[in-house]
Amino acid sequence: MAQSEKKKRIKSKEYLDKTFLEELNHKIWCTKGTRFNADSRFKKKSKLSNISVSILSAYLIIASLFSVYNVNQNSDENIISYLVTALSILLLVVSMHENNQDYKLRAFNFHSCGLELAEIYNRLRTFKTLEGEKSESEISDFCFEINNKYQSILNKYDNHDDIDYDTFRIKNLDYFEGVFNDKEIKKINRKLTLNIYGWHLSMIIITPIIIIALIIFT
Repeated sequence: MAQSEKKKRIKSKEYLDKTFLEELNHKIWCTKGTRFNADSRFKKKSKLSNISVSILSAYLIIASLFSVYNVNQNSDENIISYLVTALSILLLVVSMHENNQDYKLRAFNFHSCGLELAEIYNRLRTFKTLEGEKSESEISDFCFEINNKYQSILNKYDNHDDIDYDTFRIKNLDYFEGVFNDKEIKKINRKLTLNIYGWHLSMIIITPIIIIALIIFT
């Protein structure tokens, strides 16, 4: 293992060398922020999903109007009919696929998870900073209670994706110093952009290009 990789691993795992209360504080804070990132990502995907399906519907209507108004009289009518049929099938498949993704529901679940984690995180922070001296027994009992609630919350919801945690760490580089270099940060940002926009923008951009090419060159 390279020296720089060792430093990254040690820096990002420093909380493991502290007390269990500190470790629990770190885990809940990270998970809470990561779940809110997942919520934001899926909300964006939900909006893009609705937009892309609407635009595909518009493409279908526009293609149908080609034959009605004889926009390109040199085009074979069979091509227009083929385009309308193909777009109808594409719209049906995409609509079914997008509905099955449940972007809005998944965003809601991640947001709910983040709120529940925020509640126990605030309790933990209050216990650490505002309350008086605690005995080891009190700290142990409190950690046991919070950890059980933390695990219970995690069991209720699906896990986030790695990109959500990477995004969280990039947003909080002051707490994850040395974990990522500039090249890795750019790579993660590109991956996040592709994850959110790639599929839907491909449908929106590539579909009309194919339609226009078929109409012009056939």
